[in-house]
Amino acid sequence: MPGRPSSLFRRALLLGALACSAGAPGPGGAHGQTAADQTPFKVGYTASSEGRAPLLVTFHANIAPAYRVEWTFGDGGTANGTQVQHTYYHSGVYTMQARLLDAQGRMVSRAQSTIDVQSAGPERSELTILLGQGQVQLSAVDSVYYTPTPPRLTLDGQTVTSRPVRLSEGPHRAVTAGITQGGQVQERSVSFTAAAFTGSVVYENEVLRLTNLARAHGWNCATLREGGPALPPLRQNVTLDVAALAQSAGMAVAGYFDHVSGLDGSTPMRRVQAAGMQPSAVGENIAAGHETPAQVVDGWLRSPGHCHNIMGDYSLIGLAYVNRPGTTYVRYWTQVFASP
Repeated sequence: MPGRPSSLFRRALLLGALACSAGAPGPGGAHGQTAADQTPFKVGYTASSEGRAPLLVTFHANIAPAYRVEWTFGDGGTANGTQVQHTYYHSGVYTMQARLLDAQGRMVSRAQSTIDVQSAGPERSELTILLGQGQVQLSAVDSVYYTPTPPRLTLDGQTVTSRPVRLSEGPHRAVTAGITQGGQVQERSVSFTAAAFTGSVVYENEVLRLTNLARAHGWNCATLREGGPALPPLRQNVTLDVAALAQSAGMAVAGYFDHVSGLDGSTPMRRVQAAGMQPSAVGENIAAGHETPAQVVDGWLRSPGHCHNIMGDYSLIGLAYVNRPGTTYVRYWTQVFASP
């Protein structure tokens, strides 16, 4: 990432593009077989490949219709059904066991597997603030509490959900608070000032058009010429638009220029997750000071990191243009890329 720009370049900035990945679901499984009729009994599960507590695991069993499955998860939890979910709130190695029962409730087979749950580190409260036009969304995503009690979000002392709420101009205080394993309340608060800004759907649509035009013409990030392999167009996604607007508005209102938010410390991945998506990979391009969509897209295409995001293996995009006169750069641009 570049350092503080010289006065010569203060009006048109491109920050080093950022890309990150999330852990993809990791499979596991076990199998058994009935003694009576040799009916296959297959058990599998999926969870985050990082395997960190609190870890949500989805278990599933492939059985004949005449049977049913009882699950024990190794931490005292139990369930019934061919597909169940269970959360491991503490790190450790657990032995999951699935018992295949016949119509009379007799066990005819058993399968088991080891679930290795890693620690996510000390318990912590995180708060993500997604600014919009006249509204805000709060999220506790990326917080770590080793208890089933969900965190509480408040805005100016009032409890809110993760849905958008109206926001007036002026000072505000947001808080996320959770119950720790020891029964104590741990919280994080952020004080911020909301301010008016404007956007432009016309500008955002043109950025999308020019971005997809570069992909269609096979723009080469090394030679800075067209003629390479054509790529399919990126599809605009409303959830990614929320994350992109939060970044552009955050830069305009809070006065920072960085992929890490100066408002709440959030990363591009965290903003996307807070907006409501769990992608496998995320990339972000930001810029400030450029006057037109053509200028900003041209600048991104001629910058290696930004260009690789535009020409990358993503399928979805979110866009946001924010104009706030009287600020350092006035115009703030964001592209957020994602793969499901």
